[in-house]
Amino acid sequence: MEITVLRDALKSGLSFTERACSKSTTLPILQCVSLVAEKNKATLSATDLEMGIRYVILSKTESEGGVAVPSRFFSQLAGFLQESQISLSSSSAGVRIASKTHDTLLKTMPLEDFPIIPSLQGDERALEIDARALCAGLAQIVSLTGQTQGRPEISGVFFAFQGDALRLAATDSFRLGEKTIPLPKNQEAGVSFILPQKTARELCAILQDQTGRIKIYAASSQVLFDYAFSDPAKGVSAQVVSRLVEGEYPKYQDVIPGNFKTKIVLERNALISHLRTASVFSGKLNDVLVSIDPKEQGVKIVTKNSEAGEHSSFISGDVTGEPLDISFNWKFFLDGASQFKAKDIEIGFAGEEAPALLKSAGTPEAYLYVMMPLRS
Repeated sequence: MEITVLRDALKSGLSFTERACSKSTTLPILQCVSLVAEKNKATLSATDLEMGIRYVILSKTESEGGVAVPSRFFSQLAGFLQESQISLSSSSAGVRIASKTHDTLLKTMPLEDFPIIPSLQGDERALEIDARALCAGLAQIVSLTGQTQGRPEISGVFFAFQGDALRLAATDSFRLGEKTIPLPKNQEAGVSFILPQKTARELCAILQDQTGRIKIYAASSQVLFDYAFSDPAKGVSAQVVSRLVEGEYPKYQDVIPGNFKTKIVLERNALISHLRTASVFSGKLNDVLVSIDPKEQGVKIVTKNSEAGEHSSFISGDVTGEPLDISFNWKFFLDGASQFKAKDIEIGFAGEEAPALLKSAGTPEAYLYVMMPLRS
């Protein structure tokens, strides 16, 4: 193998692919990045056997071939090089990385030991979505996934394509987030899968600030996300391949309340500020009492701590319905409120022991957040 690539393209490719590298000491090949050179392009790949990332960059290829290079050394070296063009050539001794002022030989591992990452066959049907919208939607809910061996089906983000929209959902059984993203055109309905949390996070990192559309190819046990960069200097394309979480996702729509005894509309920033202040005096259960009185047109937030003391504050708002005293985990409450973009948040309460629903007030935001109260 002998190629010349742009340093910035190589750095970008390594920064993306090394996210999939494993720290496994029993399989050291998983600590490597595969570099395969073909005509006019070089493909960087990495996998931890559950997720794989493939990143294609432009190259001037003198001879084709491939190597498996330890990602830590490869990435660090690429970050220090200053010249705009980098030459890479392989031999039995390793891979030589050279520029005008640097000459480095990195030890390599046999490429034939590198695991095969599934690729497109050419006849798969693609679902398309705006890359920035997908990234923003995943960012709102990815932290809500549950991490329990007893219920693996909630350990990922649920994707449900419904023709004109994609619904993303995540829950840990104590709270739930749902994001609805309009699709650019009416697409195949009925396609659904559960994406592991790690893959969802890495997908957000790769797509951050990117524009254009991403294509999604879903199979029974795995999914492939294919994105072509608009700037050719950054790379030709990036692909993320992931196994899917097995199992049937819970029918979460059943827990989203529709009838409310009490509703309040509060300024989002005020609510966030009061919750953060109240958290200082919260107890071991992270509990905060929300006391709602329609006569006062506002909400009283109370916390008590046997060591620190107690605290109460009042937030003015629009209150309708019945008086209500209900306790929540302040961290869950704050997480939910922080994800909204609207100025005001509407919160509906179905009762003292029923879940509460948060949504943006006024202009619909296509984002819902449900949280369970703490039992008294």
